[in-house]
Amino acid sequence: MPPQPAPSAGQNLCKVTAVIVTCNRLPMLKTVLEHTLAQNFSAVVVVNNASQDGTRDWLETQTDPRLHCVHETVNSGGAGGFARGMDYAARQTDCDWLVCFDDDAWPQADALRLFQSLPLPPTVGGVAAAVYFPNGTVCDMNRPGLNPFASVGNFFRLLKTRRRTFAIDPAAYQQSKPLPVDYASFVGFFVRAALVRGPLGLPQKDLFIYADDILYAWKLRCLGLKILFVPSIRFSHDCKTTVSFARNRWKIYYITRNRILFYKKIAGLLFLPFAPLLLLSTLKLYWKNRTTPHIRRLMLAGLRDGLRSDTTRTHTNIVTLAGES
Repeated sequence: MPPQPAPSAGQNLCKVTAVIVTCNRLPMLKTVLEHTLAQNFSAVVVVNNASQDGTRDWLETQTDPRLHCVHETVNSGGAGGFARGMDYAARQTDCDWLVCFDDDAWPQADALRLFQSLPLPPTVGGVAAAVYFPNGTVCDMNRPGLNPFASVGNFFRLLKTRRRTFAIDPAAYQQSKPLPVDYASFVGFFVRAALVRGPLGLPQKDLFIYADDILYAWKLRCLGLKILFVPSIRFSHDCKTTVSFARNRWKIYYITRNRILFYKKIAGLLFLPFAPLLLLSTLKLYWKNRTTPHIRRLMLAGLRDGLRSDTTRTHTNIVTLAGES
């Protein structure tokens, strides 16, 4: 691995542990770890979510003492993987902060240094990085968001515009001043380790995939703490903008259910008047993917479980619903 850069004089020497979840993407993981271990993270925790592509064998050949590998025997999804990794990072490494990202994302060269230079009062519990595609354009799926239900006025403006995404404007990425936000994705999301050990706890692992990150960030906001979007802290995300159901039809269930769970949490009493817009969005998703086998029963199950706030359905059952068992 490259030599570690020395911290600059006067820099905040808070200890930051990186938490990465991986599953069957060894070539990309190698790239991610190369970028990550080149920076002054106090520890790097990799949760190997039951990979079958040689990930375990390769990780066990790595010699950087900061690298901690957690090998799972069952794939618990991104939600379960981050819950496992954050618990390990908070309790098994001596960190002040931890930062989450996927196995296809990495901190750009000065990301950690810029984070450590931030003056962060105790009222700030989380920091969201600016996430870009490798070609330099903003990664839309990782844009942080603002709560549109914060006031009745905001809500009526929402109904008028019929918006179903509440991400910050891409123009915010060009400013130098941090911007308070209400939720963010797990790509480049920094959180105080003391909160993970205490009142915030861990992500909701039974969500499996989708919305576990934004629900976790919203839970932090509900504790009365701030989340700051800091445009100068940059991450790269080598991913696609659209979700494909061609290989994993079961994802349709989680998108449908977990989106309802998120809006029920963030909207509160305004969820019922907002529900028609959410239903319209769900119908558009159905129509776009209407030729996908078993989509109707997957979406109906997701709608039913989301409205009931029921997350007890097992992943095995969902895969069976998708006809992929």
